Amino acid sequence: MTHVPTLGPSPRPPGRPAMTMHWRELLFVHWPVPVEILRPLVPERLEIDTHDGTAWIGLVPFTMRDVRHRRCPPVPTMHRFHECNVRTYVRCGDEPAVWFFSLDAESRLAVWGARRFWGLNYVHSTMTLERSGDEVTYTVSRVRTPSVGLRCRWRTATSRPPATPGGLDHFLTERYALVTIDRRGSVRIGRIWHEPWRLRQAELVELDDGLVAAAGVDLDGRDPALVFAGDSVDVSAWGLERG
Repeated sequence: MTHVPTLGPSPRPPGRPAMTMHWRELLFVHWPVPVEILRPLVPERLEIDTHDGTAWIGLVPFTMRDVRHRRCPPVPTMHRFHECNVRTYVRCGDEPAVWFFSLDAESRLAVWGARRFWGLNYVHSTMTLERSGDEVTYTVSRVRTPSVGLRCRWRTATSRPPATPGGLDHFLTERYALVTIDRRGSVRIGRIWHEPWRLRQAELVELDDGLVAAAGVDLDGRDPALVFAGDSVDVSAWGLERG
């Protein structure tokens, strides 16, 4: 089914968040992908969301800082770490959400906790971030399979106009829920909240990616269709709920 893209501003969920964090040095890299390519890779209970009939796959590297759990004291290895996720967009009922094929992170504790308590496909990886002038470079190498990784270098250019509901950039970025499947096969939804993204046009200088292929999607060497950077945001996250 093709949905008319009507995503609007997301209200802050009620109650106190389970976690707070800060995201920075974030890049959105996206390719259009036929729904039939993604359908076997996404649980049948979830509907693949589309924009004008097209599904999308995204590659999103960024840095997490000041990660705090409401019931735990600060943990040194969780204070700052890099992450890169491979994602697509789904609907759980009427709710737009993100489905993660993989989430590479350099924090062992973050990987363990996210797999154990959130059921997310986190992968322990070695990651680096380098800055040189106006250029930012991320590298990823999976600890168990070092041949699978990423090198991504970009420079940020001018600001983009605010994303408007119904537009493609809004469809790809303004998502405030993730979905996962627990050990019993039940759908779980985790909600987040932050101020709307302030996006900037980004020039991709270098991209050598093996993470999307490792997720089972062959892009056949195609260049990304959309690349933009997101300014830093403070993020709140709530615990999983039944979908």
